[in-house]
Amino acid sequence: MDDSRVLRTALITGASAGIGAAFAHVFAEHGFDLVLTARRGDRLSELAKAIATQYGRRVHLVEADLADPSAPAKIEDEITNAGITIDVLVNNAGYGLPGNFLDCTWDQHRAFLQVMVTAVVDLTRRFLPGMIARRYGRIINVASLAGLVPASAGHTLYGASKSMLIMFSQSLALEVTAHNVHVTALCPGFTYSEFHDVNG
Repeated sequence: MDDSRVLRTALITGASAGIGAAFAHVFAEHGFDLVLTARRGDRLSELAKAIATQYGRRVHLVEADLADPSAPAKIEDEITNAGITIDVLVNNAGYGLPGNFLDCTWDQHRAFLQVMVTAVVDLTRRFLPGMIARRYGRIINVASLAGLVPASAGHTLYGASKSMLIMFSQSLALEVTAHNVHVTALCPGFTYSEFHDVNG
């Protein structure tokens, strides 16, 4: 967290529940304004009201589904048009595909990889140049302990996608740390949230 008096803004994906909503509260408590994005606009609105009431921070909402390849550009355009500068990017959006690899269609796998991998890299590529230019930036990629432990049958692409995020974060951190941009892979284990309910 930045303890200076400079106004900062954090963009958090998948912010409507779970770890994303928790991040929103933490950053707001530390004086950050927020841009929150998720598929569920009603949940985002509830969270925005709670944060504005509790912390007095400005919250800008962007309803978007990162399974849509055009979503990162839409998010960037809305943020740019609102005159907002992103200092912190939290790539948190994610879900799981239960069952074995062949239980899911290619369209399901494609959408999964779009959310879990491609959108993360896309959003990072869009907001990183500004962080480097301003010599301040924080990127948190929410990975998982699943990206570090031996694989098991089922949820075939989940651990693989999280392993990619960990390696991506490590390499990018080495590239940009000299610019006062810090990249972190967060690797939670089992966490009490809606994640496992959604996955059955």
